Amino acid sequence: MSESLVKKSGNCWIIAKDELKDEVTAEWFNDKFWLNNGRLLGASSGRGSAWMVKSGNTKMMLRHYYRGGVPAKFNKDKYFWSSLDKTRSFKEFRLLQKLQQLELPAPQPVAAQSCKKGLFYQANILIEYIPNTQVFSQLLNSDANTEIWNSIGKTIALFHQKGVYHADLNAHNILIENETNKIFLIDFDNCSIKNPKKSWRKSNLKRLKRSIDKLTEESHQAENHKKWKSLKQSYYAALNDS
Repeated sequence: MSESLVKKSGNCWIIAKDELKDEVTAEWFNDKFWLNNGRLLGASSGRGSAWMVKSGNTKMMLRHYYRGGVPAKFNKDKYFWSSLDKTRSFKEFRLLQKLQQLELPAPQPVAAQSCKKGLFYQANILIEYIPNTQVFSQLLNSDANTEIWNSIGKTIALFHQKGVYHADLNAHNILIENETNKIFLIDFDNCSIKNPKKSWRKSNLKRLKRSIDKLTEESHQAENHKKWKSLKQSYYAALNDS
């Protein structure tokens, strides 16, 4: 998979899959463009929103980069500019391309945009929509079978074997394909490939556990505790097989 810097318009830069370099324009990163053309299909909530849009037969998620936590109260979507290659959208786009090359179950990147304004920049990314999936967080208070949890553990191990550090591994960023139970990890903003170390691997798992505990209702706590143990066993078994 190759990439091209397809357009520079004013203070904005766009990078895209090579096969789309002649199609992607700045308008693609504006939800009103898709709405006015009848191709805005819906939205998902979270930190800000991700818009589902459609070009031809391809469904995509358009996401604007928003800050979280305390900084968001003062600056909701501007980041300090150091270089184009270090903008969050370009970094995520290139990481997603690398994950495709490594054949890891992650979304395919379509295009990314960074717009410089003085000392700061704003950013957007388009990724291919993964159809027929459920978010793991939706299953935490249901009778989802343990095999799904085991598959999640094995999938996280696949990423960790390749040194992929997910900066925000939580129950909202794990998708389960409905028919096959295939697992995908999503939202790779601020993520990276590192030298494999036990410390950050354990930190990743602890972050996921905190997310699960926070979202689990009291009536499912005991059962999910057992399933978490099974997830960890599957994770370490897969990791040790590498």
